[in-house]
Amino acid sequence: MANVYHVSPSRETLHGFFSRELEPVLEIQPGDTVVFKTLDSAWGLEKRSSAGSPRKKFSDIATHRQSKTFGHSLVGPIFIEGAMPNQTLEIKINEIIPGTWGWASAGGFKSYWNEKMGMVDEKEVTLDFELDHSKMIGRSQFGSFDYSVKLNPFMGIMGMPPAEYGQHTTITPRRWGGNIDCKELQAGSTLYLPVPVEGGLFSVGDGHAAQGDGEVSGPALECPMERVSLTFNVLNDMPINMPRAKTKDGWITMGFHENLEEAMWLALSEMLDLMSTNYQISRTEAYAFASLVVDLHITQVVNHVKGVHAFLSFDALR
Repeated sequence: MANVYHVSPSRETLHGFFSRELEPVLEIQPGDTVVFKTLDSAWGLEKRSSAGSPRKKFSDIATHRQSKTFGHSLVGPIFIEGAMPNQTLEIKINEIIPGTWGWASAGGFKSYWNEKMGMVDEKEVTLDFELDHSKMIGRSQFGSFDYSVKLNPFMGIMGMPPAEYGQHTTITPRRWGGNIDCKELQAGSTLYLPVPVEGGLFSVGDGHAAQGDGEVSGPALECPMERVSLTFNVLNDMPINMPRAKTKDGWITMGFHENLEEAMWLALSEMLDLMSTNYQISRTEAYAFASLVVDLHITQVVNHVKGVHAFLSFDALR
């Protein structure tokens, strides 16, 4: 019988990097479900009391889990019994419930996206939101006028560490997941990741209440998450090179590269592999059909390694 476990942020579960050397906080069997509670990406514990005021942040983290540089606040890692390299980890996203507050920002520091948009020397603008997950609406917390956004919560980071020893940044996405920032990974979707190390050592964090494709200013609508329910399985019959996902509407394949065009070609190549397998056709024939039915989206452009995802609707080919 499958089990359900709960993992919350604590000095023993939080960490700011990926590493195969981190001791797992929980060992589970395939088919088990873990319900996570997470901080926001910047380790925040509460909303701001007023515009411009500092936010109280989590600071009591075990020394061996502290990052040498900035890292998103992650919860984990989780050891999945039987998960081995060259297998595929299936993560069913059952439920994602955001906390009651969130924030977004733009400008005010040196980055390649702020340089492109002339925002390096501009004063940083921070937008604070109150989140109503019953109505799925986020409203401005401070300001001279009222504005709101529709909530579509998802986790920016779901992934596992590289096989190489040492600490690995949370900022970049990789073959094994990480800072994917794909807004389609909402409740009801399933993410598939190649397993890099024994047990997988899966971690999650960087909750987003809303995001546009591209995540163009750096942050999305960053927020803590009250409940992130994930069910894990290990697959032997689905070899993949890069993350894939299945949403309620169709298949997604992903590509990551420092060059956005190269990321696009990688995502498309992965889609041709998927189509040729699912429809039992050649890659060339899949390429011809892809020109008719596959959509390409810019996932994000602000994680140093950029992301593109290709989408194929379930009903595009019959």
